[in-house]
Amino acid sequence: MAQRINKKRWLMLGAVATALLLIPRRSSQRADSSLQNDTKNKTNNNSNAKD
Repeated sequence: MAQRINKKRWLMLGAVATALLLIPRRSSQRADSSLQNDTKNKTNNNSNAKD
């Protein structure tokens, strides 16, 4: 009986872990896009300063 409960716990833990890996995190996408925008702005500012 204890083995069956243990299997269910591991199965649930695996399912939750898999779901967390598959669900996209929106906050990280926002952070990535803001970092890209900052990099583009710095590049544009540097090229404008040289002209």
